[in-house]
Amino acid sequence: MSRLARPLGARSCAVSRGERGIRAVIAVFLAAFALNALDTPWCAIPAGVCATLLAIGAITGWCPTDLFARTSSETDVNALGYPEARQPLTVDR
Repeated sequence: MSRLARPLGARSCAVSRGERGIRAVIAVFLAAFALNALDTPWCAIPAGVCATLLAIGAITGWCPTDLFARTSSETDVNALGYPEARQPLTVDR
């Protein structure tokens, strides 16, 4: 994995197809439990939300815990050292 692609890879939660498949299976069972518990909404609603987040994570590789991750306000310097548009550019004359 290159240095430029590492931050993108670090943000994804599932690294292999097997882990994503396991999450999909768990999401299906959790959704079935949520549908079975529709007469008790205090149990069905959280189970449905968790099943939805697991299904999204299984399909896209996105990690639901990224919602709670803090992002830094400063941008990181790129690996090559060239200025980018997201960094302040100065012109010396």
